[in-house]
Amino acid sequence: MSGVRPVRSALLLSLVVLVLPACTGAEAEEQPAAAPTTAVATAPEPVEPAVVSVDPPLGSADVAPVTPLHVDVGHGTLTEVLVTDEDGAVLPGALDPTGTSWQATADLAHATTYTVGVTAVDAAGTPTTTSGTVTTVTPRTFTLATVFPTAETGTVGVGQPVSVTFDEDVTDRAAVERRLQVTSSPAVTGSWSWLSDRTVQYRPEQYWPAHTHVAVDVDLYGVDVGQGIRGQRSEHVEFDVGSRRVAVVDATELVLRLYVDDQLVRTMPTSLGKRASPTPSGTYVVMQQSREYTMRSASYGVPLDSPDGYETPVQYASRLSNSGIFVHGAPWSVGDQGRRNVSHGCLNVSVADAGWFYENFGRGDVVEVVGAGSPLEVTDGFGAWNAGWDEWRAGSALAH
Repeated sequence: MSGVRPVRSALLLSLVVLVLPACTGAEAEEQPAAAPTTAVATAPEPVEPAVVSVDPPLGSADVAPVTPLHVDVGHGTLTEVLVTDEDGAVLPGALDPTGTSWQATADLAHATTYTVGVTAVDAAGTPTTTSGTVTTVTPRTFTLATVFPTAETGTVGVGQPVSVTFDEDVTDRAAVERRLQVTSSPAVTGSWSWLSDRTVQYRPEQYWPAHTHVAVDVDLYGVDVGQGIRGQRSEHVEFDVGSRRVAVVDATELVLRLYVDDQLVRTMPTSLGKRASPTPSGTYVVMQQSREYTMRSASYGVPLDSPDGYETPVQYASRLSNSGIFVHGAPWSVGDQGRRNVSHGCLNVSVADAGWFYENFGRGDVVEVVGAGSPLEVTDGFGAWNAGWDEWRAGSALAH
């Protein structure tokens, strides 16, 4: 028994000795120190300088006034744009939301030097300035375009062409026609056609639809119409077309039939031009009306003192042509009306019938004459309908 105990004690002692070194070693172990961190300096990105551009370029001369003046900046923002004329008046303009573009909101004047001053800043806020001048062209002269009809004309008939008349000859017809626009509701197919160097007209392929609204833009301010002549101003006009009113007469029957919206509303016996002065056949458009009017042979070259000369007062005269064709009251020929042609070319009717026509037909309404004399000229009054559609379109400067 005494021999076993010492062995057990020795084993226990040895276990204690084995454990203790392990615990002591874990507590004594040291962690290595972290290496020190060194900051690296980064060079700043270079700032692009602001670059200003002006169009037309500064220093430009003979600039068309319709050229829009605008200023742009790259790599920056516009902080001030000031454009003044020779009297110091400021040209109005607008800056876009990004601050990178400025646009003039008014046309330039002719024969004027504008001073342009611009300030812009780059991304770092460094300012840059640009300045210079732009000079507009001096025309040889101006031309004024007159448009008919207008809103002041009142409602017109379905045959009314749009007429633009100039007070100078137009030699660059295409340049002008590109600046003419007709918009209608309902929309129609139509065309401009030049009748002379001073007159261009627009008509639809067919009569205007009843109750059409028409807007006409003649955007000719500053436009070179040829030979150094420039448009004096632009025009915008609007007018309305009324009911469809068309009167028709066959020279072999001598009854004037009047239709409103394609419904026959009245018939009138009439007398057309006699053999020596036949009424031209064709489509007429009422040009103007006079409650009282004096017919004069001298208006078409026959002197008053000649055997065929005359001056005759009439009532309810509705002009159909420049050459002197009217619908008018002719009480002296009532016995001939509906039977034979005795007039000097006009459509003679009774005073009562002439009064009805005067009150119920008007500017732009149509009178169609069939089977009478030689065709009415396209240039006589509003004779646009006397050209076929292809012929009419061929008169456009943009047709080829």
